[in-house]
Amino acid sequence: MVNDSTFKEALINSIIIASIQTIVALALGLAIAIAIHRVNIRYSSILEPLIVIPLFISPIIWGFAWSYAYGPSGFIPILKEFNVAIVGVICGLVHVPHAYALLSSSLISMDATLEEVAMIHGASFTRVMTRVTIPIIRPSLVFSGLLLFILGLEQFGIPLVLLTPYGHEVLTTYIYSIYNLYVINPYPYMASVAAILLSMTISLLIVQRYLALREVKRYVTVGERFKAYYRVPVPASVKLALLGITVVYVVTVVLIPLASLVLRSIAPLYGARGGFTLDYYLLILESEHLRRAIVNTLATSFIAASLGVIVYLSYSWVIQRSRSGLSLYIDIGSTLPRAMPGVVAGLAFLWFYLFTPLRPLMYTYLGLALAYVTVWSILGSRLVLSSLLQISRELEYVARIHGASMTSTIARIYLPLLRRSLLVAWLYIFILGVREYSIPAFLATGQTHVIGSTLILLLGSGEMGTIAALSTISVLISLALTIAILRLGWKPY
Repeated sequence: MVNDSTFKEALINSIIIASIQTIVALALGLAIAIAIHRVNIRYSSILEPLIVIPLFISPIIWGFAWSYAYGPSGFIPILKEFNVAIVGVICGLVHVPHAYALLSSSLISMDATLEEVAMIHGASFTRVMTRVTIPIIRPSLVFSGLLLFILGLEQFGIPLVLLTPYGHEVLTTYIYSIYNLYVINPYPYMASVAAILLSMTISLLIVQRYLALREVKRYVTVGERFKAYYRVPVPASVKLALLGITVVYVVTVVLIPLASLVLRSIAPLYGARGGFTLDYYLLILESEHLRRAIVNTLATSFIAASLGVIVYLSYSWVIQRSRSGLSLYIDIGSTLPRAMPGVVAGLAFLWFYLFTPLRPLMYTYLGLALAYVTVWSILGSRLVLSSLLQISRELEYVARIHGASMTSTIARIYLPLLRRSLLVAWLYIFILGVREYSIPAFLATGQTHVIGSTLILLLGSGEMGTIAALSTISVLISLALTIAILRLGWKPY
């Protein structure tokens, strides 16, 4: 492996893409977060839901969408080819919502009195941002930067669609190419590459956790005179510029690629400007394989969401209510899967099922659902835990004093109070199931292929119209669920 030039290129490309993604996503995410939560630009209530849309749509679909929108044969063919730098920028643009969510949380919880005092003493908007606001949220910037770098190393879908046709590899696509090209026992070599990728992500996750715990104590700004919100007065030109950045991002990164995806699904020829047909959708309805992929996606997502809510509620209950040392180990255990890229997780569960008595699970929806629930444990448990923390244990004590059993207490006190949070968690996990593609790329079998893994299989066949139509169906499902979760009041911060 050390002498493999393709591996070395893949490693370097992964680091380059992760670095560019981190810089682009942090810069734009910070600008948009300031525009919405400090400057309060116009139309923010409309723009914010559009900004977070990339969180709910599969990265592989964004790869297709950008190809159809801006690629050599796209509807706006401004990119003659896709290289590592361009793909790094695209990954950064698609991951802006991650930076926006984390930085928005810090801006909202920050004591705005500090900014107000600076403005009273004559500081300009630029000086307030550079000398007060940004230094105070530095822990979030560090945390976000490391998370984005980890996500950059894990990139699979976008490089698979945009880079591999030009002969470039990243670590994740390199693992997948080994899986497809090696005829005789590729698993040891795949395990070696996966171990290197996993060691990189775990190391970064440990650094991220250490810095977050260390830095957060040095930047405490919430005290007895805490002021939660302050609209920073800014010149009209600055407000207009920030509004322009936000609108341009939404239009060019979100709306145009998605519109191109839909147009490609009804256009008879690649890049055609006229003449539309629903033939690709009819083909999906007529194809048992493609219909099954949609049904499998919904069924697996439903099982994962239902099982996940039960597991994550149990996690959260033990972490919050247990007085034993077990809670610490469960908390750490729920965090570790975050360091596992989807490709590595798919391989890990593939080998787990193959070499244990649980092999029959690999051919069922439950096998995929268990992998989903394990990998998303940190996301799901934090959603439930944040709500559980807001419920005082005094309610439980009163119920127990009056003779209620623990089961009755949970059923009649905790579950009604947690009902909305559990529904949000269920919808969120369902959305993650719809967008998942890297785990089933290795784990799905002939009868359990989902939309994500089917798109990967179709990529090699060149059936771009069918890919666009199937991607559009996935996007519509995700958007419908996104609207539902947003109407319940969920926000990414």
